[in-house]
Amino acid sequence: MYSEVYSVTLAGLDACIVKVETDAGDGLPSFEMSGCLAAQVTEARERVRVAVKNSGIILRPQKIMVNISPADIRKAGNGFDLPVAAGILAADGIIKTDMLESSVIIGELSLDGSVNAVRGIINCVAKAAQMGFKRCIVPLCNICEGEHIEGIEVLGVDSLKQLIGYFNGESELIDAIDAKKSREHDVIHMKNETCPDFADITGQITAKRASLIAAAGHHNICYMGIPGTGKTMMAKRISTIMLPLNESEKMELTRIYSAAGKLEGRSIIEERPVRCPNYNTTKAVMLGGGVVLSPGEITLADKGILFLDEFNEFASAVIDSLRTPLEEHIIRIVRGSKEYIYPADFMLVAAMNPCRCGYYPDRNRCSCTEHDIKRYMSRVSKPIWDRIDICTHMGMIDARDILYESDADKSSDFYTTANMKKCVKTAYDIQKERFSNENIEFNSQMNEKHVKKYCRLGQAEKRIMETAFERLNLTVRGYHKVLKTARTIADIEGEECINAGHLSEAFSYRNPL
Repeated sequence: MYSEVYSVTLAGLDACIVKVETDAGDGLPSFEMSGCLAAQVTEARERVRVAVKNSGIILRPQKIMVNISPADIRKAGNGFDLPVAAGILAADGIIKTDMLESSVIIGELSLDGSVNAVRGIINCVAKAAQMGFKRCIVPLCNICEGEHIEGIEVLGVDSLKQLIGYFNGESELIDAIDAKKSREHDVIHMKNETCPDFADITGQITAKRASLIAAAGHHNICYMGIPGTGKTMMAKRISTIMLPLNESEKMELTRIYSAAGKLEGRSIIEERPVRCPNYNTTKAVMLGGGVVLSPGEITLADKGILFLDEFNEFASAVIDSLRTPLEEHIIRIVRGSKEYIYPADFMLVAAMNPCRCGYYPDRNRCSCTEHDIKRYMSRVSKPIWDRIDICTHMGMIDARDILYESDADKSSDFYTTANMKKCVKTAYDIQKERFSNENIEFNSQMNEKHVKKYCRLGQAEKRIMETAFERLNLTVRGYHKVLKTARTIADIEGEECINAGHLSEAFSYRNPL
């Protein structure tokens, strides 16, 4: 007998509806599967066979053929166990087929017949709703991911036996909306409960100012200085002054984390992510991909911060792999003849020492030669430096600044997280109005056309730019980076036009040493 069951497979962050066709009939007892399947899918044969037996159902000896179409799409992942089992049971007449045509089924089976979690559920449910299916049956532990998708009934199942009872009209499944009502916590918090404050950092007024500018315009920033000056503390606090996510950004991030299997049973991401990969991270982990396509660190930092501590200790190939994502804000991964696109709209925050010993330019403690320093700095290539808008230097804190209330402490009273967040909000409102008819949000996202339109200079400012362009050997990209940074500084100060002071400050952030 023949049956059809619908399921979904992930292709990057996108999903594709597939048809699980099953034929069970006379012949030499066997269980074959076809349809361009990955190893995880073909292994479903034994899992399904044992799960069906342990659910109290004895299948007669027969020839079972399962085909998952279309055959030109590679099927990977662990979500095909449940639809394959449903297809076999439908072909044997054990479950009724009335509702199969309007249902999408996703889930992994344990040997005891229980249903395990599957990644990418929110992407799959959204695709099922788009294709007009009435219901989507997912693992019960994933049901919270479906509550934000409208136009489709999302049901949770925790065992194969329960699925059989549902299709035969003998039991009901839990609806996503009902599950939401019974759950006390429905958000994922990606930051600690105690929010760190910029006021915790002693001194470092220049670096705090640079952090404010970076957050206001979404500029890439690098903190450079000797060990123990607060570079890492500063970097990890930038996310606290960034604006909250809007609903569209929340859904995009949730789709990414669902596809990566990192939602941890929660329904939606509420806060901007901060990803902190170790310096021994590989290029594959950073960019994503793998045998089973999965988002990398860059994509997981989408709409948030990618913090690279000990920046130039990363492998050169890993650092250089950031070039295209920093420009295009996407990652392209090619598998066979297909191209998969992951979002990568992140803000790069880096921290590093100026030399291997870390104490340059203090020659009383630094014994590195000029050659050693240049070689150490060259681990970060010129094209990457060109893509970093702001580089700020952090000097040693005096003991008196720590022990006693100094003038530096008094002048830094403004640089608290609360005050800085207000400034960021003011600058963002200006950018929002400015770019209301453009397809961008922040000054850092301006292209050449936008720069010409929104970063006009007076004659005096043009002369400054001309002199500095030649003196600093700027590239065209570096020239535009200076103007974008100056535009953000002007926005923070509420100025309509970029003046010489804004340009001078922007230029001061261009020199890594």
